[in-house]
Amino acid sequence: MSCKRMSCKRSFSTSRRQFLQTAATAAMGSGVPATIASLAAGGEAGPSKPRQVSLRAPQIFVDLHGMKISENVDHEFHAATKHPQNPVLSGEYEWERKMGGPCGSFIYDPQEKLFKVWYQGITGDSYGQPDAGGPYSLNYAVSQDGVHWEKPMLGIHEFSWKGRSTRQNNIVVPTIHHNGKDHWESVLQDTTASDPAARYKAIGWSSNDPGKEGWCQTAGHCGIWSMTSPDGLRWTHCAEPIFHYRPRPDTDDIGPIGDAQSLMIDTTAERYVAFLRGSGPTQGKRVFSTSTDFVNWSPLGISMELFGHGSLYNHTGFHYGDSYLGLLTHYFVEGDDVHQLVLRLLTSRDGLRFRLAQGDTRNALPLVDTGPIGEWDRFMVMLTGGPPIQVGDQLYIYYRGFSETHNRSGTKPSDSYYAGGHGLATIRVDGFASVAAGFDGGHVTTDLLSFEKPPRGGESALTINGKADHHARIVVEVLDEQGQPVPGFGKDDCIPLIDDQVRHIVRWRDKSHLGELCERPIRLRFHLINARLFSYTVG
Repeated sequence: MSCKRMSCKRSFSTSRRQFLQTAATAAMGSGVPATIASLAAGGEAGPSKPRQVSLRAPQIFVDLHGMKISENVDHEFHAATKHPQNPVLSGEYEWERKMGGPCGSFIYDPQEKLFKVWYQGITGDSYGQPDAGGPYSLNYAVSQDGVHWEKPMLGIHEFSWKGRSTRQNNIVVPTIHHNGKDHWESVLQDTTASDPAARYKAIGWSSNDPGKEGWCQTAGHCGIWSMTSPDGLRWTHCAEPIFHYRPRPDTDDIGPIGDAQSLMIDTTAERYVAFLRGSGPTQGKRVFSTSTDFVNWSPLGISMELFGHGSLYNHTGFHYGDSYLGLLTHYFVEGDDVHQLVLRLLTSRDGLRFRLAQGDTRNALPLVDTGPIGEWDRFMVMLTGGPPIQVGDQLYIYYRGFSETHNRSGTKPSDSYYAGGHGLATIRVDGFASVAAGFDGGHVTTDLLSFEKPPRGGESALTINGKADHHARIVVEVLDEQGQPVPGFGKDDCIPLIDDQVRHIVRWRDKSHLGELCERPIRLRFHLINARLFSYTVG
C-alpha cells in the first residue's frame, strides 16, 4: 500500500535512542519513562538464563513479569485522580460548537517547552446547527502547565458560519477536507523523523463517501488516512486511504476496518504501529498493522479480543520500562439503553498484542472511571491519541468525557451532538500497580536477572519507588544464583526506606551501589512491612 500522487515516503531513521524521557533525566518529559530493552535480545528468562534488565528502565508491577510473590504480599491496581479543574479543555468558539470531543491528542514538546493538543470540533452546518456526524474541524491549543490552555488564532484557514467568515481561529484541518468527515484521533511528534517535513504524523478516520450522505456504505474514501506536517499546523494529506472500510475488489487494499484508531511510534522496534477497529472477519476485535516508512503497511494482525464482559471500543499502546502498556476504552451495556465507557489499563510484552491488565472482569478497577450524576463525564470516558506525559513525579493522563450515553436506542437528549470536553487525570510515576504487605510483613523476589555495566564508568544504583511512611519500612537484599545473600548486600545490611519516595536510592552499610554485581546473575528480594512498592530501577 503506497501513498500515491504525493511524495510522502518517510523512512524510519533512528539509532535506538529514547523516544520518551526517563524519570532520571527529566522533570517534564514527552512521555512516560522508557528505555525499552530489545525483546529479541532480552527474551523470556528460562530456569537458568537470567533476564536482562535495562539500565534506567523502571520495572513495574503490572503483569508481574519476572517476579515471584510470597503469600503475605498483595498485588493491587490503582486508579488515576481526576484534576479538580476538569474539564481542562472545552469548546467556546463557533467552529468548536461546544467541542465534539470524539478526538484529542496531547503531547509535550520538550524543545518548545509546551504542551500541545490537536482536538476535534463540530462546526455545524452553515446555519450553525451541530450534529454528531459533523462537519468536523481539527483544532490546536497549547499550554504551559498542561492545565490552562490557550487557543492561538493562527490565521491559516478560513471559517464561515451564518454568512460570516474569519481566519481568526485555531483550525489546522478545515471542513473542506473530505467534506468535514475526518476525525484525527492520533497526532504525534516523531522525534526520529529524518525528514523535517514529517516531524509530526497523524492517522485519522474519514467517513466521507463521495455522492453519499451519512455513514459510508461503499469503498470510496471511507477508511483510515494519514498526514504529515513540519510544525503540527500545516498538514500534507495522503491521496488515498492507507486502510479501507471496504477494500475494493482485485486490489491490495488493506481492510476491512472500522473507525476508532490510534498510532504508536515504537522506536525500539523501529516501526509505526496503527491500532484499528476490526470489521468483517475481525468484527469485535482490535487489530494492528505496522510500517517502517509510514507509507507501506503490513497485513492486519489481531491485537486484542475479549470473550467476556463488554466490548472493545478503542485502544492504544506506549513504552514503559522494559515492556509496553496501553489504554483501552472499554464499552459496557446496561440493559437496552445505557452504554457506559471507561478507561482501563492494558499490558503487552511485544507492543502489538495486548490484554487487560486485571483480566476480563466487570469488577476490575478502571484507570479512569465515569463521573457521578450531574458531572460532565457522567457516561463516557474515552482515551486520547497519545501516551501519558510525565510531569515531575506524576503522569498526566488526558481523556475525553461526555455527559450523555453512547446508545443507539434513541434515548439520548434531542439536542445531543456529543458535546463533551477533555479532562486530566494524574497518577504517581510507575503507580499503575503495586505489591504491598501489612504489619506481619512479606516479601517479593525477582527471577534471576542481570544488568550491563553503565556507560563511561557510571555507578549502577538501585532505586525504588515505594511508600513506607507510617511505622513502615522497605529493605532490599541481593541473592546469588543459589538464593543465598550476597556478602555485604544482606537484609540486615540494608538501610531501610521509611518514607514515601518516588526515587529512593537503596544503600547498604558498606555498599552504595551495585557496581560489583554488573553482568552477574542475581535476584532481588524486597521485604515489606506495612509498605507498598511500585517499581525498582537499576542504573
